[in-house]
Amino acid sequence: MSHITHDINDSCVTICLNRNPVNALNLDVLNELNDLIIELENASNINLIILTGGNNKFFSFGLDIPELLVLERDILKKTLLMLLDTCKKIYLSSKITISKINGHATGGGCMLALSTDFRYMINNRSKIALNEINIGLSLFSSTIEILKTIVGVKNSKEILLGGNMLTTTKALEYGLINGTYEENDDSYFTSIIKEYSSKSSIAIKDLKNSLMLSDLSLLNDDDSKLELFLDIFYSEETQEKLKTIIIKK
Repeated sequence: MSHITHDINDSCVTICLNRNPVNALNLDVLNELNDLIIELENASNINLIILTGGNNKFFSFGLDIPELLVLERDILKKTLLMLLDTCKKIYLSSKITISKINGHATGGGCMLALSTDFRYMINNRSKIALNEINIGLSLFSSTIEILKTIVGVKNSKEILLGGNMLTTTKALEYGLINGTYEENDDSYFTSIIKEYSSKSSIAIKDLKNSLMLSDLSLLNDDDSKLELFLDIFYSEETQEKLKTIIIKK
């Protein structure tokens, strides 16, 4: 069963996460998203990619923790590597990428959003967070490097060590999102699509290359760091916290 849909309109493609009820990420979803990103990267007619969670109340809950809890360590590691590789592909894309954050974006969902060039969040009670610390988990060095380029070191410390669920107001204050939009306001994204999709693909690629991290090796997470993350994940203290997480399906 497909959990990713996409719609192409001229030079713009909208990718929709479609795994009810909270767009939780597992290996199947990430594999599908990764394959689609590769396909679109090779499509010369596409200038703009928009990633959204559709009509769900969640952009993405992040990794499907209850499902991950029963995985063998090697399969969990494979899932984490796929999440990191997907984020890296989005970050390195030669297209303009936008997250249309239609609802809550936490953990891995926030990681996907951070990987895009721009983030626009619905102006309601939805929250965004890298809240791993609250469930006893650390975070990946590549994600932290990307976060620092967006909000700076000071704000990164507050976001990561506080682990708070951020309102749109606070996310704007940190610079975590670029703007907000009102529900059912189609004109907002129509204007954005019109602005970006008409740009020169050659100019987009060149400018994006110049704007990326000066040291792209920072996007490569050391195996030792992944193993440390897994050690923390399987520690007794963290396992007890993770077992309290329930996703109603």
